Amino acid sequence: MPRQLSDLVGHLFPTTQVGSYPRPRWNTFDLGAEDIRVAMRRGDFAEAFRDGVRAMIADQVHAAIDVPTDVHLWYDRHEGLISSFLLYPAYHLEGIEVLPESNSLILAQGPAATAAFGGTWNKVVVTGRIGRGTMNLAALWGAAREVSPRTVKFCSGMGPANLGGWLTDLHYHDKAALYRDLADAYNAEFKDAVAAGVEIFQLDDVGFTLHAPDDYRLVLDTLNRALDGVDALTIFHICHLGSGVPVGVTPYAGFHELVAKELQVDAVEYALAETGFPADDLALWSRFPSDKGLGIGVIDIKRLVVETPEQIVAGVRKALEHVPPERVHLTTDCGQFALPRQIARGKLQAMATAAEQLHAEVDS
Repeated sequence: MPRQLSDLVGHLFPTTQVGSYPRPRWNTFDLGAEDIRVAMRRGDFAEAFRDGVRAMIADQVHAAIDVPTDVHLWYDRHEGLISSFLLYPAYHLEGIEVLPESNSLILAQGPAATAAFGGTWNKVVVTGRIGRGTMNLAALWGAAREVSPRTVKFCSGMGPANLGGWLTDLHYHDKAALYRDLADAYNAEFKDAVAAGVEIFQLDDVGFTLHAPDDYRLVLDTLNRALDGVDALTIFHICHLGSGVPVGVTPYAGFHELVAKELQVDAVEYALAETGFPADDLALWSRFPSDKGLGIGVIDIKRLVVETPEQIVAGVRKALEHVPPERVHLTTDCGQFALPRQIARGKLQAMATAAEQLHAEVDS
């Protein structure tokens, strides 16, 4: 039976957020391709990293968020965009090189994606056998747990199937073999993170969005292989991609049955706020019954407007027509890296207030 976040937290409608959070303006340290363990030997970097993570987690705690995240301060600054969602694993996995030239996959997505990410973004090339390299996900989580007053959810950053969709393969010439090795490298990282103390683990992977339906089975197998033996409450997050990408580009209906029936996770998070909590997407949970939890994306990270608690409650009510409250948690549609920090704080506070209102409704 899947574990429920509400059981771990101790009440219905627990709140969390997806991964990244706006860094303080004073923090201008970028990690780039450097091993986090090496960077943390430098006093200036280590102090700035710990203080930055402490401030970013404090925003979540002060907003009354139940399960803060590690905030992804290991994402570098890229003019407000989360390019490091790709570049962190690209720089740190063995067998991958980052080349400064046009990325044809971005250009192929059309003018909106090119404008958002830049048509001259780096090309990421597989030049050898994929290995763990210097990912050190356990160390990243540990740096956050050290400065947090409560359990920290660890979010993987770009997952293996997602990463596979961005790679130009000059080594394997065999997609299944490439994805197998990606999954194995991530799996070893995930297990080390759990061994370090991670209790709630979130795999972020929009691989279904980046692949044609013919490859959905490959995406599913890759995700399950990456999660095999990961003994934590596991959450699968898939959204409509981050800021700058058009609204509603992830075809939930095309792959939800696979996710509901065969993906080996405790809960699934879908982005629903930016598309107005569409009835068809929510009805998928009735069409394909599952005992998995549902993380409802109730915060739109593509709008610089703070949602009202009433808007959030209305969206959750729609979901409760298909999923019982004990299996529901509230989250953001995606990471908030690109938002102004005061807006991100306000959105989290609105979500926490909405959760309190939902408690009162269900308990009355």
